[in-house]
Amino acid sequence: MKVVVASDSFKGSMSSFEVGQAVKKGILQFDPDVDVDIAGIADGGDGSMDVIRHAGLDAEEIKFKTTDLMGWPLDSVYLMTKYKKAPMAIIETANTVGINLIYKPTSTTFEEATSFGVGTQIRDAIKKGAKRVIVLTGGTGVSDGGLGMLQALGVNFFDQNNHILGRDQNLLNTDFQRIDSLGDVVSQFSHIDIMIATDVDNHYAGINGAQGVFRPQKGGTPEQIKKFDQKMQYFQEIVDNELDFNLSVVDGAGAAGGIGGALAVIGGRVVSGFDVIARLINLRQRMESADLVITGEGRLDFQSHHGKAPYRVAEVAREMDIPVFAIGGQIDASLHHFEKMDVPFFSIQRGPISRKQAMNPKTALGNITCLIRNLMRLWKM
Repeated sequence: MKVVVASDSFKGSMSSFEVGQAVKKGILQFDPDVDVDIAGIADGGDGSMDVIRHAGLDAEEIKFKTTDLMGWPLDSVYLMTKYKKAPMAIIETANTVGINLIYKPTSTTFEEATSFGVGTQIRDAIKKGAKRVIVLTGGTGVSDGGLGMLQALGVNFFDQNNHILGRDQNLLNTDFQRIDSLGDVVSQFSHIDIMIATDVDNHYAGINGAQGVFRPQKGGTPEQIKKFDQKMQYFQEIVDNELDFNLSVVDGAGAAGGIGGALAVIGGRVVSGFDVIARLINLRQRMESADLVITGEGRLDFQSHHGKAPYRVAEVAREMDIPVFAIGGQIDASLHHFEKMDVPFFSIQRGPISRKQAMNPKTALGNITCLIRNLMRLWKM
């Protein structure tokens, strides 16, 4: 018997691979002869690069000195591999501007955080010959519309006195009036295939934009949100006038605080983060001979069907007619999308404990192992 474990991370507690190991332990406690394949999975958010590395992709880890979202020196990494014999870079935005790099998001960090560091990585990858760049978005602590990233790539921003604005600030928190070199940067990237891997479909600005949707987790106040959203709408107008490109209709442009939209401006195309990673780790091929698939993530809720890894894994399993069930650290009251697919889902909790206790890795790993051991008994009855 073969079981494929394709779980996302339990954010703030366990990585995808650690979850997989706990599931494997529970399976082998039930039957030590089961073939367990840990196919860590992600949807483009934080932890995606670790999933790719564990999959054994033939890639070189490029160590790169840059700055984090608050402008502090940072030793970051990205991957270089090959696609159709041409160099390809894989960059995870959370490695450089992740919300985990801030002790606690506040209104101050919200107005100061910049995506400049992401741009320096992209620029370095291009210098090293990359013809395709996959940017894994998600888990970021920035809300600067990706303008800092564009600045690092060569776009200049000017204030009302025609003074060029420095790189050590969130440009949405300035009174920038005009930009130049945008067309030149777009031309420079015309021969580069940029893939914006995301699990969200939010627009750049407006009601469904990056500011309003993701503000609560990044520390912004309502006043800051209004101001930043207006500046992003102003940037959309500049882009429309200079490039005849309507950024406002691009689904996924709101990814990573607007980094998705900034990448779209220079020719990037939005793709499913799950699909990209599933191809890189050969998920379908690994599932072909499986008798059972186990998936999950830290919180299974109404967002799980919006491109999230567990839902997509379940879809693939159902397409291949393979039994599948999902586990989570927290389960929402209604998961009708899983129910429509006849996918059973289970909480790993064994009793009433605090959130802090539940997210303790030792506790969570033990809970997963216990649950899986008993689910295997039930499944084999």
